Amino acid sequence: MDKWLENKELPYHLVSACGLVRKDGQVLLIRNPKRGWELPGGTVEQGETITEALKREIFEESGILSEPEHLTGVYQNLVVKDGYGPLSGMKIPPIINFAFLCKYVDGEAAVSDESLDVRWVTPDEAVQMATHPLYEKRLVDMLKYDGTVVFSSYAYDNKTAVFKADENL
Repeated sequence: MDKWLENKELPYHLVSACGLVRKDGQVLLIRNPKRGWELPGGTVEQGETITEALKREIFEESGILSEPEHLTGVYQNLVVKDGYGPLSGMKIPPIINFAFLCKYVDGEAAVSDESLDVRWVTPDEAVQMATHPLYEKRLVDMLKYDGTVVFSSYAYDNKTAVFKADENL
């Protein structure tokens, strides 16, 4: 019998998406107040599709309209962690993130409540700027995309990342 049936506790995960938006040989990065330079993206809200959430999050964080073109990876955090900021006192469930290559559609890069800076940079600059090991790995995987989707599971507790599995699907 499945463990969750025995315990009467439904399994749960947050679902999020991030996008590598490309335009004229450059890629879009945002500087998050907590995590530093990263790809734009965020949590899927109830009633939203993953790609709707991705487009909304990219626009909210950067002012850029984009269109997802290819799913490049699925990244699964295996750890429940303590909330911070407005989530203080809560537990944040494990996150499953879907990573997409996106094409630029329209808009001018602009900061928002969710980003301290927004920049178009070369792919090499983007890798050097990525300040968080999980987001750097996603970025590198996305830049190497060859039509194969990467699946990666990891344990991350706000301090260290331990990668459990890396597979090509």
